[in-house]
Formats: sequence, structure tokens, C-alpha cells
Amino acid sequence: MSTIPSSSVGTSTTTNGVSSSTSPAQVLSTNSQLGQNAFLQLLVTQMKYQNPLSPQSNTQFIAQLAQFSSLEQMTNVAQGEQSLISGIQGLQTSETMTGALQLLGATVSVTNASGSQVTGSVTSVQASTNGPMITVNGSSYPLSAIQSITR
Repeated sequence: MSTIPSSSVGTSTTTNGVSSSTSPAQVLSTNSQLGQNAFLQLLVTQMKYQNPLSPQSNTQFIAQLAQFSSLEQMTNVAQGEQSLISGIQGLQTSETMTGALQLLGATVSVTNASGSQVTGSVTSVQASTNGPMITVNGSSYPLSAIQSITR
């Protein structure tokens, strides 16, 4: 196996005639993990500096490509999982709001902030950051304050 000069693993860019480069330590410190671009960059650098009299075997390259493919698939799964979680949270919010809307006109007993019970008709439902709020006798209450519901 050949050695790769550490200076060749970083990146180099030229913008408006000004050249800048990053070292491998800078790439790792800004990303904190090796990403797809860094992996491909390492693979290309490894191929560039391999010993032509003793090249790396095909099985080693295939193993590295399989690792890259696995990394890419795990990234896709993680992104899909995040989309799924966002969708489920949206459905839960929608379902909770639908349940609150069904309380319009119903007589409910709620516990107010001082701990006493208030009974009255639900006159409105508002969306808030903490979930739906119902209005009973002119005051807003969270759904968790409901003690009983009468139709």
C-alpha cells in the first residue's frame, strides 16, 4: 500500500484569481464527520498516489465502493426518516385539532388555574404552540384541563 501525502487530501479552490485551500483537519473540523465528498476525495487521492508497481487490488476498491454505497443509502434512509417524522407530527397536530373542533357547542367541565371547576359551553377553538385551546365562558383552556364532556 502506498502512502498519501497529507497535504494532498485537503481541498483547493480559486475564486477571482485568489487561491485558497483547506487541510484535512479543517475539512473534519467543519463537518465533524466524513461526508460523501470527503470520501470520494480520499478515494481519488488514494488512486492518484498509489504505487504503479504494486497497485491496490480490485477487491479493495470494490470494498471501498461498497462502503461508499452503504454510506449513501444510510444518508437517504436518515433523510426519509426525518420526512416521515415530520409527516407524523403534522398528522398528530391535525388529529388533535380535529378532536378539539368536535367539542364546539358541547358542555364541558374544565379545571382553571386556581384548581376550581368551571362548566360551560365550548364557544371557540384556537390553535396555539402548546396545542389547541378551547374557550369556555370567555376564558381559554388547554384540552388537558377538560374533566368531562356532555352533549
